Amino acid sequence: MNGAAFMFFGYVSFRLLTQKPRSRIQSILGLTLAFWALLELKDILLYFPSLKTEQLVNSLLFIDGWAVAACSFYLLELTAPGWLNWKKIFLLFSPYLIFTIVYLCTFYAPIFPFYFGFILLYSAVIVLIVTFAARRYQRYIRNNYSYSEHIDVAWLKKATLILAICLLTWVYTSIHITGWGDTIYYISSVVLWFVIIHYSAYQISIPMPNNLKGNLLAKEPVEENGTSGTEQDNGSYYAFREELLKVMEEQQLYLNPKLTISDVANAIGTNRTYLSSYFNNKLNITFYDYINNLRIEKAGKQLLTTYPYTMNIDEIAERSGFNSTSTFRRAFLKNTGMTPLQYRKSIQK
Repeated sequence: MNGAAFMFFGYVSFRLLTQKPRSRIQSILGLTLAFWALLELKDILLYFPSLKTEQLVNSLLFIDGWAVAACSFYLLELTAPGWLNWKKIFLLFSPYLIFTIVYLCTFYAPIFPFYFGFILLYSAVIVLIVTFAARRYQRYIRNNYSYSEHIDVAWLKKATLILAICLLTWVYTSIHITGWGDTIYYISSVVLWFVIIHYSAYQISIPMPNNLKGNLLAKEPVEENGTSGTEQDNGSYYAFREELLKVMEEQQLYLNPKLTISDVANAIGTNRTYLSSYFNNKLNITFYDYINNLRIEKAGKQLLTTYPYTMNIDEIAERSGFNSTSTFRRAFLKNTGMTPLQYRKSIQK
């Protein structure tokens, strides 16, 4: 399993780092996996009896902890695109480096509990930050985009669960070294990164406003003219509401599968921030749900009624303005309480 894990990480990192063009997130993922490949390679040293000394084993355990930092770099870039830079990488990695240097200079074994405690604390803090950042990122997407395919990070919930299993297994096997424990660790690490690689293959990072890049814990962006989007309606603030309904009815912008709130704002001659505030504060709905409801009401239901036999669900989803059939099904269920097939059967009776 050690050798298999090394080959897996080595092969995938090579493919990611040599493909052109590649995105920033793919480059960070490739470098992270290359680092994990080196970690798996150094474990092979322990299979040579002449090299397997207590000091070497302990030194390698300290280096193993670096994998947690490497993993956090990728998660932070994924949920807060553009926030990470070399200075922040050094600041996040420096505690691991200090612990390792101190041990290599002293070989003082009692430092291990403090190191493991720090890793667990660091992991808990990163999970909390990433969870907050992921929710903020998802909220930003739904307030500005009418689609979520390849840009949302909802799949991180699956990866986080596997990451917890992988981390706890590593801590246990570091204290109680067993063959089955190492096997579970190698398998869980491969499964973890397989899930991440699978979902990251087509991941597109959405650029965040500059003030969100600089502050990882900022809740909302202050955009354009400094309006936070929480101002009250003063009578003229939402003067574009009639124009919005007219444009949607006449131009059918909702049929554009890549429609953004900026496209709509330009079409009705208003500010993107004001429009977002209108959806959130006046209609109590996100831009994502507003457009997808229009797609269901104006196109989806009509197509299902008009072509109950000749057009399949995939074609109806595409002609309704949806990027994928799965999104069409979720939006239809949320809007009507029925799946498209159930709705089709109900109108045939």
